[in-house]
Amino acid sequence: MNPITIQGIQSTFTLVLSALVARWWVWPALQRRPTEDALVPLFLVHALRYLPLTAFAPGQVDVRLPMDAMGAIAWGDLGAAVLALIAALALRYRWTGAIAVAWFVNIVASLDWLYAGYVAASSGVAAFPMGGNWYIMNEYAPAIGVVHVLIFLRLLRTAPVAASHGSRLPASPA
Repeated sequence: MNPITIQGIQSTFTLVLSALVARWWVWPALQRRPTEDALVPLFLVHALRYLPLTAFAPGQVDVRLPMDAMGAIAWGDLGAAVLALIAALALRYRWTGAIAVAWFVNIVASLDWLYAGYVAASSGVAAFPMGGNWYIMNEYAPAIGVVHVLIFLRLLRTAPVAASHGSRLPASPA
């Protein structure tokens, strides 16, 4: 089986499993918490996005791997990790504007996540030996997408419009 097919199968399974865990356990738990408390652990999951930097450690990836693509992914993820940590701190300590920070960080980090997926797919990184980055790409990255959705859903539920029309919002993510 070729590596692109393997990657597709593994990423799809991770996406489905993450969505089920989110739907059945995480979302109901988030509903019972104040918004700031509910969002902190979700942003902490994103704080692990420094992990793709391992691609720059000696011997971790194939020397033929397009390092400009890997660099765009790794540095973007590091930026998202720093922002996620800031959002988690702002929410945890109830800084003024913490919800606005959460919106900003989730939008920026979501765009970076989408861009990283595009860069990875268009440069064919899955076709190269990637060491531990294989697991990051196929197990962690799809789960991050689900966490972004959870953050957006929770933020939308908190928005003033949502408060006045709460019965129209879904009780759980689709």
